[in-house]
Amino acid sequence: MSTPKVPSRILLCGLAALIGAAASPARLPVFAGKEAVATVNGEPVTLEDLARHVGSLHEGIAEPAAPVKKADPSRILQRMIDARLVAQEARRIGLDQLPDIKKRLDDDRLDLVKSLVVRDAVKDVPPPSPAEIDQRARESVRDLRVESVLFTREEDARAFVAAVRGGGDFGALARAAFSAGKAREPGPAASMKPDALRPEVADPILALKPGGVTEPLRITEGFTVAHLLEIRYPVEAADRAAAERDLLEPRRQARLEQAKVRMRRDYFQVDQGLLAKLDYEAASPGLAALRKDTRVLARVKGDPPVLVKDLTAEVEKNFYHGVQEAIERKRVNESLPRLLDRVLMERATLLEAKRLKIESTAEFRDTLREREDERLFEAFLQKVVHPDIHLTDDELQRYYAAHAKDYASPEMMRLEGIAFGRREDAQSAFQKLQKGADMKWMQANAPGRADREHFPEMADLGNGLVVTSTFPEPIRNAVAGATGGDLRLASSPAGPHYVLAIRQVVPASPRPFDSVRSDIASLLYRQKRQAALDEWTAKLRAASVVKTFADGKTLASLLQEASGKRR
Repeated sequence: MSTPKVPSRILLCGLAALIGAAASPARLPVFAGKEAVATVNGEPVTLEDLARHVGSLHEGIAEPAAPVKKADPSRILQRMIDARLVAQEARRIGLDQLPDIKKRLDDDRLDLVKSLVVRDAVKDVPPPSPAEIDQRARESVRDLRVESVLFTREEDARAFVAAVRGGGDFGALARAAFSAGKAREPGPAASMKPDALRPEVADPILALKPGGVTEPLRITEGFTVAHLLEIRYPVEAADRAAAERDLLEPRRQARLEQAKVRMRRDYFQVDQGLLAKLDYEAASPGLAALRKDTRVLARVKGDPPVLVKDLTAEVEKNFYHGVQEAIERKRVNESLPRLLDRVLMERATLLEAKRLKIESTAEFRDTLREREDERLFEAFLQKVVHPDIHLTDDELQRYYAAHAKDYASPEMMRLEGIAFGRREDAQSAFQKLQKGADMKWMQANAPGRADREHFPEMADLGNGLVVTSTFPEPIRNAVAGATGGDLRLASSPAGPHYVLAIRQVVPASPRPFDSVRSDIASLLYRQKRQAALDEWTAKLRAASVVKTFADGKTLASLLQEASGKRR
């Protein structure tokens, strides 16, 4: 790997990084009206930049169940400074003027303009009320605690329902029905989500109040009767946030559609007669002629008109996998109104952005600069750092030899088994199998077998070879160290309880080098790339003037204060 070369102009004017003492929020220097937490060769890194970057690290991440250590904002700031140094160097050597990079930067600018137009269109959408959010969240987490019993004959099930509604105890009557041979042995009550139930069962249960029982419900195995014991609503903050998003999004989409209707009215007028006459699927005039057709298809206020040839270009872009095939299958003409509207809405959105003066806002400029820096950082990696990274087969072989255990195929097992609702029944079946009982017969006839109605989380057994580490914990613990032909009993406090026959064990074994070569190459390449990037940023820092104006503790305080102001 070659040593990065830092331009002499930068070396002459550069100094070692200057790190300022911790400052109170009031003492942060201000650039263009914004507080800066650092400067990189005179360019400010604002508190707003840092807050946005920290926020983006947590987007889409649910609140953890247990406290986690928060990222050190000073370390995040140092990474931002490194990225800024690399972007500055990329500009200095002209990467931003390369055609492919310029195209990406232009696309980023247009995407940002469009996103800010959309945001402006929906900015005044009223948020859902706390009551609406609460109702949606409760519905999403609703948990039913249910017990049930399965009958073979409908008349027995109906007599059972009548007895329960007459004041009888559901559990006692269900056990009596089992003892009389009229019902399957009832399992313990189970908690379940409505969407996990069969529709023919879910709807009648949801119609009950706690304590109620359903009429006999016909299912594949017979007639089941369900007893609703309790409805719980374990709503957490993340559920409320998701409910708010679910309620808000349709309102935002409706407001956006209203904005599109207005923009169509305000910015363009389509020649519907000409559009109706266009026939891309006819032999004449043909696609070649339509590529040159300069007839005006739509007039755009404040912009050049859209011509037939413009629509033709959109058609070919839309069917880039084969426009001729689409023509032969008669799929083009029906798409013309939609494709023309897409072209016109693109124009109208940019005109709307001009009306709103979006590109003159500080938010647009700051966000665009951040995106440009990200693009230039990527370009620097691709065009400057990556070409100097090389891997040899000897390096890969040495790494494989030193880390062979990390590239072993996992242990696998093939199991057969039976799940039971009660441990006593599982132990009884286990003893019978030890004495020579047939597994197939036991799977079909052993008393007390569990079913998914009572144990929806029940493991699937008998699915061929399975990686041992993917078994549920009780099974994984029970089969540890087993060999083919062993019998094992696996239990958990709430059930189900499993009797397991281990039919085959495939032990863990090293994978051949050729099968993991690409994985090792990717890992070593990333390591070398990071090392090369670290070397570059160290050289750039030494040749630059970098100042920071707050330590980690102060930054954390500043970010917390800024977050409070946003709320």
